Amino acid sequence: VMLMPSKWNPSSERDYPNIDTRWEDNFEPLSHVVVTKTKATSGSIEGYGSPDAFLKSVGKLLGEQVWVSQGDTQSEGGFDTNKVSSASLLEVSVAKDSKGKSYYKYDILTRAADGNEGGRHILITAAVGKGNLYVQKVQCGDKRWMKGIPRVDAETIHNSFSVA
Repeated sequence: VMLMPSKWNPSSERDYPNIDTRWEDNFEPLSHVVVTKTKATSGSIEGYGSPDAFLKSVGKLLGEQVWVSQGDTQSEGGFDTNKVSSASLLEVSVAKDSKGKSYYKYDILTRAADGNEGGRHILITAAVGKGNLYVQKVQCGDKRWMKGIPRVDAETIHNSFSVA
């Protein structure tokens, strides 16, 4: 369950396997939410290890470094040698709902050489419920994030996510 802004609509786009639901902003599809659902291998999120270990296991949600070239890049756009993207972990927390269910929560800023929106804020929440692992990813462009309302929308979706 999650609260959705009225200006967001369901989307049929599928970024990767196991997507349970996907919604996007009517105005800027770069802003979207995806919830994946897979069979759980543990009865709680803590069974997947520490929040840091869990994040590494779902790193595909941040995208992958797929740039390949015959030559080398020397600090393309300020990135490390031969890299054209980066991700910064801004915040990690463990939250509990009123029934005691634990959630891993992350705030991440990614940047890519495409320069679109100056990067992307990604909010991730993960929990286990009814034998399934649910991972919610909310994404918003950095320029829109700084304007306020898109940030409020993203944080509302992120903070309202709950699993039975």
